Amino acid sequence: MNKNFIIKNNLEQIVGDRFIVDMMYATPDNIILYPVYLEVGFGDQAYVHVDVAVRLQKLADELAAQRLKLRIRDAYRPPIAHRRILELIKIEGLFASIPENSLHCYGTAIDCCLTDEKGRNLKFPTEIDGYEKKFAKQLAKGQVEPFYKHLEKARQDFLDTRYAEEINNRELLRQLMTSVGFETINSEWWHFQLPNGKTDYPMIEYD
Repeated sequence: MNKNFIIKNNLEQIVGDRFIVDMMYATPDNIILYPVYLEVGFGDQAYVHVDVAVRLQKLADELAAQRLKLRIRDAYRPPIAHRRILELIKIEGLFASIPENSLHCYGTAIDCCLTDEKGRNLKFPTEIDGYEKKFAKQLAKGQVEPFYKHLEKARQDFLDTRYAEEINNRELLRQLMTSVGFETINSEWWHFQLPNGKTDYPMIEYD
């Protein structure tokens, strides 16, 4: 057992002073406005596949050198929680249509951002998941266009001189994460995953 991770079954729990666990679906402060992880008994805890844990462990020293921390907003997502999310928000394309299509349900993806030493988030083009309460309330009413317009700023290729600091922080996060072997996706600056994170790994059910 190392100082950053506690092993449990085939997942490892993220702990340690370089990681701030702040799972967004354990609170109502998310795009569905509901604490799904609490409802299913999962709580505010971050687990990842061992291969993710190894990469994060390598990252810890570099975070310390740059006086940064990593805020974990989502990691392993129990399939039962994913199914519950789909029940609560029926907007096609907002979440993977089935748990088998979400790398979070395999423990091979995390959603994260950088903070300073005091745990204050650096500025990014959007919040993680694009969350803002006004958009969440609109989505609950079926109003999708304002949110999808907002999500244009979440793309990895979003460039706008008005967001210079935010884009620099996005690039720093991407550099740090890819340096230890994570892949990005174009549509979400906060999402990082293992190569072949679905094809080479089993989906993990939560008991």
